[in-house]
Amino acid sequence: MKYILACLVLIVVTRASAQISFFKGSLQEVLVKAKQENKKVFVDFYADWCGPCKAMASRVFTQAEVGTYFNEHFVCCQLDVDAKEMANVVKQYKITSLPTLAFMDDAGKEIRRIEGVVAADVLINEAKITTGEALSFEQMYEKYKKSKKDTGLAQQLLLEAPRFISVQKGYDQAKWKSRIDLLFPEYVKSKKLENMVNQPDFVIITLYHSKADPIFDFMLQHYDEYVDCVGEKDISSYLAGLNNAYIIQLCKTGNTSYKKRLNRLDGDMQKLYGMFKFGDLSVKEAITCLADATYYLHCHDEKAYIENMDKYFTGAEENLSVNDYTQALEEVHTVYGKSMSEGLQLKCIDWATRALKKDMDPVVRVRLLLITAECYAGTGKKDEAKQCLNQAFLKSGEIDNKNMVLRMQMMIKNRIQKL
Repeated sequence: MKYILACLVLIVVTRASAQISFFKGSLQEVLVKAKQENKKVFVDFYADWCGPCKAMASRVFTQAEVGTYFNEHFVCCQLDVDAKEMANVVKQYKITSLPTLAFMDDAGKEIRRIEGVVAADVLINEAKITTGEALSFEQMYEKYKKSKKDTGLAQQLLLEAPRFISVQKGYDQAKWKSRIDLLFPEYVKSKKLENMVNQPDFVIITLYHSKADPIFDFMLQHYDEYVDCVGEKDISSYLAGLNNAYIIQLCKTGNTSYKKRLNRLDGDMQKLYGMFKFGDLSVKEAITCLADATYYLHCHDEKAYIENMDKYFTGAEENLSVNDYTQALEEVHTVYGKSMSEGLQLKCIDWATRALKKDMDPVVRVRLLLITAECYAGTGKKDEAKQCLNQAFLKSGEIDNKNMVLRMQMMIKNRIQKL
């Protein structure tokens, strides 16, 4: 019995030590402790009402590898930004978003910071940069400039760039984006595509490549190899998405060569679409309907456009999401604006009505109701338009962003008054 109790105590102690141990005290006390122990300081600026703060506390700070590294190298503390005694500290460190995770020296000078939720590996890497065990993004780039044949370093830069660039501002963000855009083709040229059939390089390609070009053709030719290393869903979704985007681009510019691309759907590209379902329509029939509809829409051939979209919506209805309808409705309004014929407006009402039967978040439902109201008004049915606007007003109250609610409701009131 004593042995069992001892084991239980050991398990509890182990679990407790396997997460970040936060010092209870003021920031000044933390700095004194850090100086005594010759450690850096890690501060979690949080608030009790902050959901992302709670996510970091429960999902990241509790992980063993995080706790082990931080407890060894930092004196850690959590500071509640809403506490009265924290007002000067919050002002001093310019805390404007939560959570803010700050790395400091023992004098309180900030070294690095993270704003928002990050994964454990990202947090540990930032900590290692602070302690000098890892290079910062800027340091890695400077090292790469001196050794451009180092594909391992280039790969690391490309993988870390999106997060790094996202926290830059103004000129710095544009500068780094331009540098990384140039780095990708250099990396491909240096490493060679045949050596990039792996998970990390697949991620890099999806981040920086968006054209149906030789890279697309190479990946299509090595489709089975990519299935083995990244899974069929990821590779088919990526390549099918690129192909669809290319077809639609051709259609929008009136380039009829999109039809040649469609012919490959039951040829060398057939395997890309094996996971996609379109109800009673085959893959080729469904994508042909969408492609032809887009072509005729931009040629302002309403009749042909409606015929193709009706065929698509009817044949694939059981597999469609609300986004399939909203995308079509938005595209029609973008192309025609207020110059839509009565027949096209009535058809948009029909499509919107089908879409409104599906589950969706309040923002999308409000947008659909506004489109429907606009079409009703355009066909002279003011009572139906007003009914849609009233529904949109009520539904907008369910939106979480209260500033958006106020803007939407003011706009809806103005539309009702104009009817």
